[in-house]
Amino acid sequence: MTSNKLKNVKLPTEAVNLNTQNLDKMTPRQIALAINREDFTAARAVKKAAPQIAVAMVTAALTYAQNHKIIFIGAGTSGRLGILEAVECVPTFGTKPSQIIGLIAGGRSAVFRSKEGAEDDDKQGAKEISKVARKGDFVIGLTASGRTPYVMGALKAATKLGITTALVSCNPQADTTFAPIHICLETGAEALSGSTRMKAGTATKMALNAITTGAMTLCGKTYKNLMIDVRPTNEKLVQRAIRLICTVAKTNEKTARKLLINSKKNVKTAVVMHRQKTDRKTAEKLLKQKHGFLSRVIDD
Repeated sequence: MTSNKLKNVKLPTEAVNLNTQNLDKMTPRQIALAINREDFTAARAVKKAAPQIAVAMVTAALTYAQNHKIIFIGAGTSGRLGILEAVECVPTFGTKPSQIIGLIAGGRSAVFRSKEGAEDDDKQGAKEISKVARKGDFVIGLTASGRTPYVMGALKAATKLGITTALVSCNPQADTTFAPIHICLETGAEALSGSTRMKAGTATKMALNAITTGAMTLCGKTYKNLMIDVRPTNEKLVQRAIRLICTVAKTNEKTARKLLINSKKNVKTAVVMHRQKTDRKTAEKLLKQKHGFLSRVIDD
């Protein structure tokens, strides 16, 4: 899967960081400051990769709008970050759990306990992606090294199926044979050499945040910068939904709470009901006509 040439390339994430080479001799405060200084590299790396992140964002938005799946796949920290991103989209944007998913080498148990050897199985990666992905989906491989066999196997299999793919890595020399979109996060050597749960993980999480938030915004799941499609599944989120209705519908808490109930706990529907002085079914119809964009219903 990975060429011998690539195998012999020294990974940036495995290099020794000269800024922290005396980590074991530092005071606690010095350690905290040293790690923090390195963390700023993550934000700069994400900024540099903004053009590629934007391409992935648009691809993800088109995929979602056409009712296809967005699939994150990775091993170790990268795999866990993909799963976290997928899971958080449900309450944040009201997405279906089956439409944005995460796969990790070693399966579900690897989320809680490391299974390092699982990342070396390219055939398993291919098998798992072939099982869940179909043409029209968008597969995003996550690997700090840019060459993890499990991920590379998945990307190769997805490509053979005619599926659009992307790679998020921290290696400028990553194997992009089966990933035309490469989001390269050049975070360099870790404060603790080789520990990609640090800067590499931070940068990956930031990039994934941008991809999903941007994609969902492009799909009409925000109003201005408000989480208007929040799914109120617990008391905290119910209170957030009520505050959103109060703010956007310009009403009081008592009315907002009633609207939330009458809208079947859909914030956008509740807002349209109040602003357009209509019933739930009519509000839902208006939103559907505008492809779910609340601004096109109440601002136009």
